[in-house]
Amino acid sequence: MEIIAGFQRIVFLALSVAAFGLQLWAFIDCLRYKNENYRAVDKQSKKFWVILLGIGLALAVIALPPMGMRIIFLNLIALVAGIVYLTDVRPKIKAIDPRNRNRNYRR
Repeated sequence: MEIIAGFQRIVFLALSVAAFGLQLWAFIDCLRYKNENYRAVDKQSKKFWVILLGIGLALAVIALPPMGMRIIFLNLIALVAGIVYLTDVRPKIKAIDPRNRNRNYRR
């Protein structure tokens, strides 16, 4: 039984670190774009996403072991915010960002 418990701890640690990495990526990426870009694609303001993803990042840090098992539900909610940003908001903002337009012409 100790082998199974050890394996479960390793899997939980890996998932917690992956969730932290995803939320860190979303938070840093959110800071890269101007507020005008968010308004241009009819998404929430930059301030909204910075606050939401910042809270999610804080929860991800707290959810790392040894505290992790106690607040895993909050980490999952925060993870959803990061996934929504990366899959819905980021591609639309990236498509209209002038820094990315020059890269598309080079291909």
